[in-house]
Amino acid sequence: MNIRNEVQGVIFDQKDRKLVMLVQKKDRRAAILHWRLLKGGVNEGETEVDALRREILEETGLKNIKIMNQVHNYEFVFNDVRHTVSSFLVEANSKDTVRLQESELAGYAWMQLEDANRLLYWRNEKEALSKLGQFP
Repeated sequence: MNIRNEVQGVIFDQKDRKLVMLVQKKDRRAAILHWRLLKGGVNEGETEVDALRREILEETGLKNIKIMNQVHNYEFVFNDVRHTVSSFLVEANSKDTVRLQESELAGYAWMQLEDANRLLYWRNEKEALSKLGQFP
């Protein structure tokens, strides 16, 4: 079985930790949109932090970010590939301009933590989001 290492960002506003960014991504199997945390693959020779910084820049255009604590890890198998995911807290400014990579994402929103928790589809992403309040 192949293994794919991935990183995920719990992106929150630098002035209001209860304001978080979710992205809309198409579920390839069901052909519907789901609200998600931003996630992407780690390239060979790349650190997890470098990969997350690259993914955030590629998919949202956000440059002024601060990658903080790694807060959650999980694995899942899809199409005979084991995905290992490391989730990090990421501080950003919700007022900065977002330029979505439309080939990857259908939309984004800054929303209150409670709304984000309700809208996230995947349990593992909800668990990562729940770690936001546990770190200073």
